[in-house]
Amino acid sequence: MDYESLLKDSWNPLKENIVTYIVALLIAVVGSILIVTIAPLAYGIGYMAVKGARKEAVEINDVFVGFKSENFLRSWIYVIIYAVIIAVANSIHSIVGTVVGILFIFALPLLVIRGYGGVDALKESFELVKDNPFESLIIYVINFVLIFIGILLLGIGVLVTAPLGQIFVANATFDLIGDRNASSPEQFVDLSGEEDDSSKWTVE
Repeated sequence: MDYESLLKDSWNPLKENIVTYIVALLIAVVGSILIVTIAPLAYGIGYMAVKGARKEAVEINDVFVGFKSENFLRSWIYVIIYAVIIAVANSIHSIVGTVVGILFIFALPLLVIRGYGGVDALKESFELVKDNPFESLIIYVINFVLIFIGILLLGIGVLVTAPLGQIFVANATFDLIGDRNASSPEQFVDLSGEEDDSSKWTVE
């Protein structure tokens, strides 16, 4: 896996839509104060990251795609299961929590890409990490470093490094599943949660 190319491919779409990504992230952060909006807004951020990885233009309204009925339910199932597992893991030891974080690093992109339910997204992320342990660890470390750099830049830098990290992980997910057409064999799901009548994704 060419990590340098992945970072470059992640930076380019962010650079072209940087204001949109920053505004969307601010909306997600402020909106999450209401608690009930946490999961769908997180889904929206993941959705925008996947669009960026596919070199598609993003809009601020994309951050609200998680509020569509099907996405709302799937996003909350994912968040609840993820939060419980992480909480239990961290109660054992912070290292265990970190390991679980690595195991599930691809879950959010997969939730969007595959149109999965929360359980299936977590399961496939686990399988990807199991099959690609070294690559997954490097991806986790790079993402962590990006967030850390953003924090060092008076915290404001996170507005740039957080979406960059999300797009980077989405790009890595596409690389690991080996197909940027990115849908499950059984179903072809539009990223927004609406069914696509076409027989395959259209990707440039």
